[in-house]
Amino acid sequence: MAVLSTTVGFSSAFGAFVMGSILAETIEADKITTVVEPVKNLFGAIFFVSVGMLVDPAILVSYAVPILVLVLTILVGQAIFGTIGFMLSGQPLKTAMRCGFSMAQIGEFAFIIASLGLSLRVISDFLYPVVVAVSVITTFLTPYMMKAAIPCYEFMERRLPRKWIRRLDHMGAIHHTTQTENNHWRALLKAMAWNVVIYSILSVAVVAIMLSLFLPFMRRLLPGWELHWWANGITGILTVAMISPFLRSMIMKKNHSEEFKALWTESRLNRLPLIFTVLVRVAIGAGFIFYICNYLSRFKNALIITIALVVILLMALSRRLKHRSIRLERLFVQNLRSRDIAAQVSGKRRPLFEGYLLDRDIHISEFIVPVDSLWAGKTLAQLKLGNRFGVHVSSILRGSHRINIPDGNMMLFVGDKLQAIGNDEQLNIMNAAMQAELLPEDADIEHREMKLQKLVITADSPLVGKTLKESNVRQRYNFMVVGVEEGQKNLTMINPNRRFEVGDIVWVVGEEK
Repeated sequence: MAVLSTTVGFSSAFGAFVMGSILAETIEADKITTVVEPVKNLFGAIFFVSVGMLVDPAILVSYAVPILVLVLTILVGQAIFGTIGFMLSGQPLKTAMRCGFSMAQIGEFAFIIASLGLSLRVISDFLYPVVVAVSVITTFLTPYMMKAAIPCYEFMERRLPRKWIRRLDHMGAIHHTTQTENNHWRALLKAMAWNVVIYSILSVAVVAIMLSLFLPFMRRLLPGWELHWWANGITGILTVAMISPFLRSMIMKKNHSEEFKALWTESRLNRLPLIFTVLVRVAIGAGFIFYICNYLSRFKNALIITIALVVILLMALSRRLKHRSIRLERLFVQNLRSRDIAAQVSGKRRPLFEGYLLDRDIHISEFIVPVDSLWAGKTLAQLKLGNRFGVHVSSILRGSHRINIPDGNMMLFVGDKLQAIGNDEQLNIMNAAMQAELLPEDADIEHREMKLQKLVITADSPLVGKTLKESNVRQRYNFMVVGVEEGQKNLTMINPNRRFEVGDIVWVVGEEK
C-alpha cells in the first residue's frame, strides 16, 4: 500500500496509514499488534529521537513568543471550537467540554507533514523546530487540559445564568430526539443511497477487471476475428453473472422494508415517489448491462436496452439469485463486523448505551470474580447486589458466552466478568466488598505439602482382607492409595475390588502429618 500510494503521487506515510486502518478492522488485528509491537517500539524510538535532534534550542529561544502564541491559540481554540462542535453534534455541555478539552494537542503526524514541507522547500527552515516544539508542548499539556475540563464546567455553571445552562445541557437531548423521530423518508432514502453507492462500486470494480484483464486474455486464447465474438460473449455472460447479485440487491432491497410499507400505506401521494425510486434503481442496473453489451457488441441501442431490461426483469424474478445475494450480503456483513462481534463477546467493546449513562454520572464497570472469592457458587439473588450496593448487573461474560440481563437464579463462577451499572461510589463499594469477601488464607499451608510414602501390610493391619472400597482409607486416614508393588518392584494401579494381603507394599500420597 505504501508503494502504491507513492506511485500515484501520495506520501508513503499515507499509504501505510490507510493499510493500518484496513488491518485494524480485521479479527487478526490483535495478533498483528503483538507481532509488530517490538518493531513499532524500535522505530518509534528512532523516529522521536531523530525528530528531537533536528530541534535547535537556539531557534526555540529566538522564536519563544510565536511558539507561546501558537500553543495558547491551539489550547484555547481546540477547547472552545471542539466543545462547540461536540455540542452541535448533540452532546450536552459537560460531555462536550470533556471531549473538546481532550483534543488540545497536535499529534506526531504534524512532524511528518512539517518534514515533508521542509523537504519540498515550501516552508522555511525555522518553522520545523517551531512545529515540533508546539506539538511537544501541547502533547504534554493535554492531560492537564483534560483534568481542567470539569473545573471549567463547574465555573461556567456557577457564573452563567441557570437558563443558559439548562438550554445547553438539553441541547443534546433535543437534538437526539429530533434525529430519532419516525422520519421514514429520510431513513429509506439514506438506506437506498448507501445500497446504490456500495453495490455500484462493487459492480464497477468487477466490470473493470473483467473488461481490462479477462477480455484480453480470452482474445489471446481465442485469436481471430470470428473467435473474438466467442471471447466477447463469454466475457459478457460471466461479467453479468458476477454482478447480478449486486444489481439485484441494488434494485430489490428496501422495497419490502418497514419504511417502504409505512410510506406506501400512509398516503397515496407517497406511492408515485416510491415507484420513482424503484425505477431509478432499475435504470442504474440496466445502465450496467447496457454498458457491457455496448462495449462487447455492435447491436443497436434499442436492442441493447431491450436486452438490459429483460435481464433486469429476470434478475428480479429469480429466487435462486435472491438467496445467493442474501447469502453474499450476510457473509460480507459478518466478515466486516467480525472484530466488533468478537470484541463484544469478550467484553473489550463497551456497550453503545454507555455514552448516555455518562451524561448522567452513571458508569459501567467490569469486575472479575477472583479465584478464592466467596461470591463464586452463589446466585445473584443470594448476593443481593442491588440491595447492598445499589448496582445493576447488566451482563455476565463467561468464556466465549455473553449472558445479558441475568436473572436472580444466575450463579456466579470463578473468572466471570460482571458488567455492573451504577455511580462511582456504588461501584467502588462493590469492588471493595468483592475483594474483601475471600476465602481465609491457609495458615498451615507450608506444612501441608503432599508426600509419597510406601506402607507394608502386616498381619495385624486392619486392611488385611479388605478391598480398597471397604477400607475407606481416604476418610479415615486422609491419604490416597496410588498403587501396589507387584513383582520386580513394578508399581501398578490397584483394583478397587482387590483385597489387601499380608506383605503387600502399598504406595500412598498424603500430608506428612
